[in-house]
Amino acid sequence: MIDWNLIRAAVFDLDGTLIDSSQIWKEVDEEFFSRRGMAVPVGYTDEIAHLGFAESAALTVRKYLPRERAADVVEEWRALSLSKYRAEEGAKYFKPGAVQLVGAMRAAGLRLCVATASSPEFFLPILRAGGVDGLFDDFVTVADAGKNKSFPDIFCRSARSLDVPTAACAAFEDNGKALSAAKSAGMRTCAVYDGQSDAAWQAMCAEADLVLYDLRACAPFCKL
Repeated sequence: MIDWNLIRAAVFDLDGTLIDSSQIWKEVDEEFFSRRGMAVPVGYTDEIAHLGFAESAALTVRKYLPRERAADVVEEWRALSLSKYRAEEGAKYFKPGAVQLVGAMRAAGLRLCVATASSPEFFLPILRAGGVDGLFDDFVTVADAGKNKSFPDIFCRSARSLDVPTAACAAFEDNGKALSAAKSAGMRTCAVYDGQSDAAWQAMCAEADLVLYDLRACAPFCKL
């Protein structure tokens, strides 16, 4: 459990936590590999879930497409996915209760940050479409932190940017490695269910301070 009276800030993952982006990336992956006459490799989504674009592309080339260049893969992904993250289409991707939870936490005086493996050209239009971009005090990416989300660096940097000790922060994550990293940074952790994390879900439930199958169940902030 989490004593919310001791929490002064919340750090949110974006994809899979605030945003139900699995369908976007499923379509991107399917189109990307189908152009090469391939099906999406088994387990591929889990392999890259906690990585940024550059690391994901490097893994993809190393394991599956050794004749291609990682930089070209990144550009192709960018072209495939940018249109799906356009501001006018973005609001429909928010998980139920996500907008309300962010608003309620802000109204309660918590400082808020997005900690993501995504980049501003993706996350800013969607947050703007949901009307919550202005509610966050900062946005920290894996590029800013210099390491992916399986390391605590991005969470420590998020806390510093909010001027709040990590022990007074609650981190919301749908990925097991990122959840563990947030805990190792000293944050209280909230495991958010997403279909993409089924394989790791039981382990996440055992580790997290709070388990949320639905963001609308995050008392005392949401009574929806």
